[in-house]
Amino acid sequence: MRRPLTVLAAAALALAGCGDPGATTAPSAAPTDTATPTKDQALHDMLPQRIKDAGKLHVGTTLPNLPYLLTDANNTITGGITPDVGRAVAAKLGLGYEIENIAWEALLPGLTAGRFDMADDGLSDTAERQRVGVFVDYMQSASVLVTAKANEGKYKGVDDACGKRIATIRGTTDVQHAEEISQACVTKGKPAAEARQYPTAQDADLALRSGQADFQVAVTEQAKYAISTQNAPIVIVSDDFAPTYVGMYLRKDDTQLAQALLAALKALKADGTLDRIIGHYGLKALPEPGLNLATAGG
Repeated sequence: MRRPLTVLAAAALALAGCGDPGATTAPSAAPTDTATPTKDQALHDMLPQRIKDAGKLHVGTTLPNLPYLLTDANNTITGGITPDVGRAVAAKLGLGYEIENIAWEALLPGLTAGRFDMADDGLSDTAERQRVGVFVDYMQSASVLVTAKANEGKYKGVDDACGKRIATIRGTTDVQHAEEISQACVTKGKPAAEARQYPTAQDADLALRSGQADFQVAVTEQAKYAISTQNAPIVIVSDDFAPTYVGMYLRKDDTQLAQALLAALKALKADGTLDRIIGHYGLKALPEPGLNLATAGG
């Protein structure tokens, strides 16, 4: 749901849809069976000097974003994949961890300007984004179509969106996915779907709930988490589509930091920490973390 950081390409740097259909903020404790990793001096030595001097990883993100960033009623972070993985990586590198809530329009421009070291809240790795940044991937994601729970049983799959209205968040890959669904409808000789773009996730959610839209593009793990933990008034009506890698996003020239983060993630994967953290949220880590896997055939 993020805005582009330059006019390079309006859709290129947008996050995959980050709305939490039907969801509200929700507290969640970090995994209780995961001890704080100990510092690995060899990994610490891989860090750029500026990070060693700072003594911390400074991370930009946008709240909330289930299950990547969970907050309470005061918008205070209570858990989530992003801080749980981030703190484990930082500890392995012998660093502190500081997360900053940034309006999504300022998130990627802030990264480019050096306001923080990386952006991390469920960003999808794409070839377009790799033109200006580097991904350190540790998860996979996908998208689904959801509809209001009142429509349960009425719609059975993506083809049911033909001739219907799909809510999307402006400036996100949601829009692209909805347009692809529409084009597939036309190719099959069916009426096109209408991709309705809304400025925020909340607006898109409201459109679905109020009947202004028949469907909404959602991130698979977000939709499932909202349904399972919050009784969100939605149902998933499609199989997963548009699979993508998810990871930490750094400036393209920050390769030394990227290599250190990758090494830390691999160490956490090897000792089981990464799997335990992500498994706490009902998801799976990649078999092996990697750099720019969207184009590396990983």
